[in-house]
Amino acid sequence: MQCPYCGQEMEKGLIQSPQEISWIKSEKRTLFGRAEFYDGAVVLSKLSVMKGSAVVSHLCRDCQKVIIDFFDGNSDLNQS
Repeated sequence: MQCPYCGQEMEKGLIQSPQEISWIKSEKRTLFGRAEFYDGAVVLSKLSVMKGSAVVSHLCRDCQKVIIDFFDGNSDLNQS
């Protein structure tokens, strides 16, 4: 995948967590990180008690950006 910011090739890898990975519309840290508590939140990786959570992501070291494509659910390693 090419970086949409600088055009360099991005590295494919994982973002992992022992908790659910979600995006929440907030500019400050929240008390409860689970998406179900927030309107408009997006679950990027469902929690698995045995495996934690993980999403496929792409890293650009030049721009220091990480991209997660969550549209089709293929980035969530616990989805399958």
